[in-house]
Amino acid sequence: MSALIQKNWFLFKTVRIIFDDALFLNLIKERNYLGVVLVSHQKLDVPPGVRVKKKPTVLIELNKALEQILQSFNDTARNEIRRTFKLPELSFNTDHEDFSETYALYRFFRKRKGLSTRGKDFFKDALFFKAYWNGELISVITCYAAHPGIRIQNIFSKTAEGDKELRRMIGYATRRLVYEICAYGQERGFSFLDLAGINLTDPQKSGITAFKRSFGGDIADEYTYTYQSPMFSALMKLKKIL
Repeated sequence: MSALIQKNWFLFKTVRIIFDDALFLNLIKERNYLGVVLVSHQKLDVPPGVRVKKKPTVLIELNKALEQILQSFNDTARNEIRRTFKLPELSFNTDHEDFSETYALYRFFRKRKGLSTRGKDFFKDALFFKAYWNGELISVITCYAAHPGIRIQNIFSKTAEGDKELRRMIGYATRRLVYEICAYGQERGFSFLDLAGINLTDPQKSGITAFKRSFGGDIADEYTYTYQSPMFSALMKLKKIL
């Protein structure tokens, strides 16, 4: 099963595909969508006009015992995750309840970082992994389930605002969430968890890169293929001008 995320753009449709190379190639031939994007780990032979962007990502292998997966994390990640099992004030769940609260935290986090936000439909088919401290939502990771893998969609959390204890708990909880995703995937026969790209050259991204690399895993190439119809390209150019 691939993850296929459709989006309406006025009267037109675009689609984003995770890990299904054959579906992407079929859809760009059929041309039923104004835009088609594929995230893949494979180097594909694509028609002219399809843009290709390559970046590194981290893949955590899930085809082994959960304790072995944990052992592959670095000392800091492993120790902090184990500490969370001894902190009753931390709790974790994977339900879709209280979506309004989750979405509000997402928007708050992204705006604080100066990043764009997506509409609620973007999360329609996502998996939610949530962490609470004393009953308050403090960290969330959303994912795509796309056999044979799981891919992280978004990581967002509360802002500590100088509160060292809250910042520490957010760090512990977010690492625990990665462990929970690994457990979810391992139990359901997924082969790997894709941590959704790292940046090895930009100092401003060094924090999130170090976080992702703390879980061990293998660095692999990730390719993003983008097809836009001539009409869609013209509409996007017009949008930028306006």
